[in-house]
Amino acid sequence: MKKLIGYEMKKVLKRPMVIGVLALVIIYNFLMIFYGTFPGEPTYGLKYSKQEVERIKEDRTEFAGYIDDDWIQNIKYQKESILYDPANQISDKEKEAKIDELVDRGFSREEAESNIFFFVKEEVLESRELQRLEEPEVSGNFYHRADKKGNETAEYYRETYQGQKGEALALKAEEMYGYLSNKHVVYYDYSWGWSRLHAMQTVLPYTIGVFLVVALSPIFSQEYWKKTDSLILTTKYGKNRIIAAKIIISFVIAVSAWVFIQLINFIMIAVLFGLEGSKSFLQNWVQNPSPYPFTYLSSYFFVLAMSFLGLIFFVSTILLISAKIKKTFTSLVVSGIVLLLPITFNWLLVDGIESADGIVSMVLLFSPSNVLIGVHHFKNFEAFYLFGNVVMLPIVIVVFSVISSILMLIYGYYSFKRYQVEN
Repeated sequence: MKKLIGYEMKKVLKRPMVIGVLALVIIYNFLMIFYGTFPGEPTYGLKYSKQEVERIKEDRTEFAGYIDDDWIQNIKYQKESILYDPANQISDKEKEAKIDELVDRGFSREEAESNIFFFVKEEVLESRELQRLEEPEVSGNFYHRADKKGNETAEYYRETYQGQKGEALALKAEEMYGYLSNKHVVYYDYSWGWSRLHAMQTVLPYTIGVFLVVALSPIFSQEYWKKTDSLILTTKYGKNRIIAAKIIISFVIAVSAWVFIQLINFIMIAVLFGLEGSKSFLQNWVQNPSPYPFTYLSSYFFVLAMSFLGLIFFVSTILLISAKIKKTFTSLVVSGIVLLLPITFNWLLVDGIESADGIVSMVLLFSPSNVLIGVHHFKNFEAFYLFGNVVMLPIVIVVFSVISSILMLIYGYYSFKRYQVEN
């Protein structure tokens, strides 16, 4: 069996196209670590820059700590001490002129006089001293935003689904977001490295995914094409060991590639961005209003587990397609379309199932490529009402992926085993 596995491994990896694609995806992965811009990151889509890393790290580690009343008041005090410092404000004469200008523009005199920002010097407003407080100030609204999101989500489900289903989903949303807003204490810190690790998961279909499609899609179909399937199916061990060897080496190659890319990402990001802030919160209430009380570290482990399951799902799909299609090129094209096309529509996942394209976005979450990514399933409150119980999306995805993978492997195995060449 070892000889068979070694032989099949060489057949896959010695192909020039596989070697070339592997080199290209590794280069692409490195480029994305350095130059990738990910809008969902707390750094608002910045590409890597040593200066930016140092600046953001300095600004955010200054306020590292648990977000409680004292922390919030400290941020407020520092901001007000800058804004209300007479040295940072325009002169009294300039204030009067500014008030008159604002009144002419439609403001009441009371509105104009009560807004301190109108009277702060422009260079102070643009100063790093003040701007470094913007992110902590926004983070200080975490509990309020969690409560608001919970109420909005609950209202959506009550309006969308009448009766027990809507009420059950609404109560679950209120429970999860209520925990975040009332019982959970979050930690603020510099966390660009952990954010980039999560963001790089979205690149996996373009790296590991492309490599596996090219490497594995011909694994059965090439036997049809080269007319060697008759030999395989009539040898003493052909119906069992050779097919098993092909399946084994497919998963060995896939797992090895996945581990390799994950290690590259972890090491490179640790060196370039740093891994401080592992216990900080990860919610971005615009694009990542997650109801789960994860830190960046705990989230990373959940995402890796989901991604590994997605890898098994992804490979199982390739093997089934390869076993059913007789032409190598057709198998490659079909695998590429089935597995990689769905990620071109991932922009639909930004608004989750509450968007106008909710059904489409939900279907996309079940695709092997999105399970391989692993991050999208934890970003929103998404759940199903099954048999009188609320079941969260990640659990449904796990069950679906496991069952689908098993069924596809069994079906693909017996499809190739039972095939008879037409003379």
